[in-house]
Amino acid sequence: MLKNAVLLKQSLLLGIQQNLETASLYDINGLLCQEKTAKEEFDHALHYQYLFWKERAKMLWLKMRIEVLLFFDVVVKRRNKSSGIHTLRIDNEVIEDPKLIKDHILDFHKNLYAESIANDQDTGSMEDFINTYIHKNVSSKENIVLIKCRNSLEIKNANFKINGNNAPGPDGFGGVFFHSCGDIIGMDVCKVIQQFFKQN
Repeated sequence: MLKNAVLLKQSLLLGIQQNLETASLYDINGLLCQEKTAKEEFDHALHYQYLFWKERAKMLWLKMRIEVLLFFDVVVKRRNKSSGIHTLRIDNEVIEDPKLIKDHILDFHKNLYAESIANDQDTGSMEDFINTYIHKNVSSKENIVLIKCRNSLEIKNANFKINGNNAPGPDGFGGVFFHSCGDIIGMDVCKVIQQFFKQN
């Protein structure tokens, strides 16, 4: 429809321009006015055609985008289904029950880390640990710098060097919390850290 309108306006304009080439001086003024009007109508028709194709391109892009998103959604769902642990061999026995698989994995890791902690505690007291590992690698001057109490500015600067996207600590707060709430909790954080240094 729009294409036909553009072609019609174009043919009218070309017809008027051809008449101008052979027109007499008496008819030129009228034909020039007609040419101006025809040019404006032709420009309007081109503009409407442009807007139509622009909107059509948006619709096609949106349709393609939805199809692409659906495709990736299917891929992710398939990958999630295939990446889970559905069977597990324990002492030459294959287990398929998800609860038994989960319990076995949890027990394995609990025992693994409990064994690691027990081995660390077997090495002796904390003083033995410090004498064995720390004093060998840290000089007296470095030790003085490490145990020196920090001022508020140093603590604030160290706080803002923390990556805001890091995983939250044991208290459930990540770096972004301390960055955005520094004005509210900054002094309390400084007091806690300084208390740590003062009380050893």
